[in-house]
Amino acid sequence: MTCIRKRTGEGRRETRGEAGGSPDLQQAGPESESRLEIACGKCMEVDKMDMDIRMYLEDLENRLDMEQEDRLLEDYFRFARREMKDRSYFEPKRVPAPSSLEWPDVFFNETFDDYDKMFYKQLIRCNDQLASGGGELLSVRPSFGTGLIPSMFGCEIKMLPDEQNSLPGPLKLEWDQVLKIAEDFKKGIKPEVNQALGKKCIEAGHHLEKLLKDYPKLQKHLHLYAPDTQGPCSISEAIVGSDFYIQVYEEEDAIRDFIDVVTDTFIRFIRLWKTEFPFCGNDFSLDYGLVYKGGVMIREDSTCNISADMYEDFFKEADQKILTAFNGGAVHFCGRGDHLLKHFSELEGLSAVNMSQPDMNRMDEIVYPNTIDKDIQIIGMPKFEARRCNRHGIDLKGMVHLGVCVAAWMGEPETDPRGEDC
Repeated sequence: MTCIRKRTGEGRRETRGEAGGSPDLQQAGPESESRLEIACGKCMEVDKMDMDIRMYLEDLENRLDMEQEDRLLEDYFRFARREMKDRSYFEPKRVPAPSSLEWPDVFFNETFDDYDKMFYKQLIRCNDQLASGGGELLSVRPSFGTGLIPSMFGCEIKMLPDEQNSLPGPLKLEWDQVLKIAEDFKKGIKPEVNQALGKKCIEAGHHLEKLLKDYPKLQKHLHLYAPDTQGPCSISEAIVGSDFYIQVYEEEDAIRDFIDVVTDTFIRFIRLWKTEFPFCGNDFSLDYGLVYKGGVMIREDSTCNISADMYEDFFKEADQKILTAFNGGAVHFCGRGDHLLKHFSELEGLSAVNMSQPDMNRMDEIVYPNTIDKDIQIIGMPKFEARRCNRHGIDLKGMVHLGVCVAAWMGEPETDPRGEDC
């Protein structure tokens, strides 16, 4: 695997890096340094390139088939409205429209303070969708990693080496800082949301609006969506650090107080985002090319580390507050989270679940009974799981969308990790 390479309009799978970094280069040492020298042979050449994002916007504009994009968008809305009961699952596609341009990749580190490069890196995926005939809606967001909300609490944002090719992450606070934030909140002193990465997200969103003013097709069909706000559990863990899993036992009251601050800050930032970009409403939302009913997505990756009872006790109320504030929405998790599905399904307003690895979850025994059987859709399901359902005659009731999960860094396996005869 390479950090950077020339890419054409031909379709391909997404490279890793957005969430988990480049696994082939995560281990330091002589061997990884050697691989880095090979991987980055052309990095400097591309890095010094005077990139004009308008050339790539023009390319996308010229390749967009408005009739096809209008149909695709309406199909997504029909799916979200539960109007595709005539099929087992929804698998959107386009007629391929390759590009005549080369689309060189850039490091994530290059995108952090350069909004053109930030959006360009995501436009690469849009190019891939058009070139390959993929069915994702074209979409971009301000992309600063998982430290958005923690940055509002004063967390330092740690940039990783280029060879990791990953978005930055937050460094934890000291415990006495956490306690002070919780105490200040009780006095009415709240973290400011239009600061740190929150401010940069708003700036980036308005920058995109200016970029698109000369591209009417993209104004309609390149969708800006909310940045990565994570969820109450993931944010709390990031700010407190790994001691979080000890403090829930030793400092239970303080952790509960802090979760209240995190939940309130999450809600206030999303409200700010929707005020600045009112087209991001609460009836339907778009996230990574996917559509769901409601106004917010909660990312539950860290929640998968705790028991169902602990989720019920500490975080279910926080999730419910968020969903209630935005007319419902969706949850996402990577890895194994089936032990939480029953509790998720009890959240009022939950319309969809986005999960990355069905092969790690008990789909027939737990997931489907607590999603599609309860009018909760699954969005971004890998195709290998649909093939398994077809083999076993499992009707997904038009409640499942096949496509990429939010954890797009991992790509979509060509074959079922459980074996194609499972």
